[in-house]
Amino acid sequence: MRIALIIFILWGLQSCNSELHGLKKPDKLIPKDQMIRVMTDMLILEGHIQTTYTSVNRYYKVMSASGRSYLKTQHISQKQYEDSFAYYSSKNEEYRGMMEKVMENLQKESIELQKKS
Repeated sequence: MRIALIIFILWGLQSCNSELHGLKKPDKLIPKDQMIRVMTDMLILEGHIQTTYTSVNRYYKVMSASGRSYLKTQHISQKQYEDSFAYYSSKNEEYRGMMEKVMENLQKESIELQKKS
C-alpha cells in the first residue's frame, strides 16, 4: 500500500517542520469530520489514478484535474482545501488523530471491496 507509506512519510516530514506551528485558523476552515472524509476520498482517487496512469506527467495532470473536480462536487475551493490542510497539519496531535481516522476509513473501504469480489 504505497499510499499509506506516502502518507506516513509526509506526516513525518511535516512533524519536523517547525515553521508550520502557530498557523492562524483560516476563515473558511473545513470542519474536521468533513476534512477527514475529503482526505479519505482524495487518497482513494489518487490510488486509482496512480494504478491507471504510469506516466508521471499524465498522472499529475489527471490527478490535478480530478482533484479539482472532486473538490468542486464538495463545494470546496482548492485554496480552502490547501489552507485547511496546512492548518490541521500544523497541529501535530490533531493531525495524527485525523490521519488515524483516514487510515481506518481506507481499511474499511478495502474490507468492503474484498467482500464484493
